[in-house]
Amino acid sequence: MEELLGHVRGYGRRDVETGGLLITRPREAGVAVLALAGSAGIQRQRGLFVITMPALDAIFTYAEDRDLQVRAMFHSHKHRAFMSSTDRRSGLNAQGFISTIIPTYTDPPPDPSQWGWWRYEKDWHPTSPAVADQALSSTKIITFDAGGVLEH
Repeated sequence: MEELLGHVRGYGRRDVETGGLLITRPREAGVAVLALAGSAGIQRQRGLFVITMPALDAIFTYAEDRDLQVRAMFHSHKHRAFMSSTDRRSGLNAQGFISTIIPTYTDPPPDPSQWGWWRYEKDWHPTSPAVADQALSSTKIITFDAGGVLEH
């Protein structure tokens, strides 16, 4: 969890949004891989975080090659956790996909219940927050972008 929070905090100090993806094994809820967004093909600014198609291709190929599923996206906001019109329109709008928005990117709350959580079912709907698992030490951390995937 600290890697995710540190990633958000680091970019938050630059006054820009950031994010990444949560990857699971099929039919399992626990996060197997935390995929942090790198730089090539990633756009960050205040009020905007974009993963371009080449970066998405790299991470989805990585997951598919390992029989994993990209289950959720996370990204940060400067202040509060809300689903903006850009988030609704430009998110990964796939049935069952989850999006979480982490507020106060300079000092993000460590408790996921304080983040905003939505599930896509023909539109984005609020959903229950994930439960922080103390066993996240077994979660693999990677960085992805349009250049590929880097395992830490």
